[in-house]
This record gives sequence, C-alpha cells and structure tokens, in this order.
Amino acid sequence: MSFLRRLRRWNQKAGGLFLPEELAVQEKVRLRERVKLAEGCLAIYEYPAADDGTPLREKGRCLVLEENLIVNCGRASLAALQRGTYDGGAAFGTLDLGKLAVGNGSGGGGTLPLPADTSLANELTGPAPLAPPSIILRPSLIATLPPPGPPFMTNLWTGQIGTADLNGYSIDEAALVCLDDTTLFSYRTFAAQTKAAGFVIEFRWTILF
Repeated sequence: MSFLRRLRRWNQKAGGLFLPEELAVQEKVRLRERVKLAEGCLAIYEYPAADDGTPLREKGRCLVLEENLIVNCGRASLAALQRGTYDGGAAFGTLDLGKLAVGNGSGGGGTLPLPADTSLANELTGPAPLAPPSIILRPSLIATLPPPGPPFMTNLWTGQIGTADLNGYSIDEAALVCLDDTTLFSYRTFAAQTKAAGFVIEFRWTILF
C-alpha cells in the first residue's frame, strides 16, 4: 500500500482533519525526513464570514500551501520542555506553543525563512477592536491531536485573523510563537496575501514527529 494511501486511510480514522493537498505535502516531507523531526506544512485558507463572524468553510479557498520550517530556537524549546517535565520546572511550560504571529516584511516571499531566524521580518500590530495599534496582534492557537499516523505522530495547530482585523494589510510571513510571547517556534514566508474585510484567514500548521 502506498504511503499516501495509508495517509488517507489514517486521515479518515482521524475524522478527516486534513485536506487532500495537506496530505500530499505531509507525504513529501516525511519521505524526505525519515530520521529527524520533520517540518510538516503550513496551509492558509480564506473564508467568507457569516453575519456573526463565523467562517463559511464550504466557500473557502486555499491561498498558500508550503512546507514549514521549525527554527533552531523552536527545537531548543522542545528540549527545554522535556527537561522541565523531568525536573518539575513549571516555568518551562511557557516554551510550549500558543500564539500565531503574522507580518509583511518578507518582500512577498522573496526572503526565505532560515533556521537561525528568531523573529518575523516585520510583525504586524493589531488595530481595534482586538488590540490597540501599539499592541502586537497574536491570536491564540487551537491544538488538535489526531491519533498516531503511519509512521509518525502529528499535531495540527490553527489560528485565525478575524473579520475585523488587519483589513487592507498585506501579509507575507507567519510564525508560531511560544507562550512566553518571545520564542519563535516555526516560520514561513509566502507570496503576499491581502486581508479583506468580511473574510476570515485561517492558518493551519501541521507538525510531524
């Protein structure tokens, strides 16, 4: 049985959490990275919103589908979490994942992410109502933990930019940030996408282990 077919059967058991194009990227990444922590992928979707702001997923479209990059300090945070669990250090919990960050400093994806990166090139601030202009807008992430897949573990982290935020802004970089609001975990640049009023943009980060 082909690896992609096994992925699809596993996805059915996981409740269909992943879209077909995401599974194809997972297959490519996992086959290339059989030993070390694999990167997974970033998929960005745009949904028109209902009057209450709820995204209408059946009318969505894929804007970006790229391989993810877990940066060096993100890998270091995983090591710190393991040590913290072992010795009971509660403070290490701040190095777990929890925030989405977006920016517009990659030149439309012309600047590629590097393992040594520690921040976005130009992180965007969030206008009212969710945050004053001087406060960085970092929506909280939601984690979905599917059952183990063949032959790996995987996590799906999702974060959204809502209908009222960043309208008219160009977005060409995104990252996962740890709960300490400082440590960059993973980073991706891509072709510029303009946030439109009345739409929700969802960032879906798949991380393979």
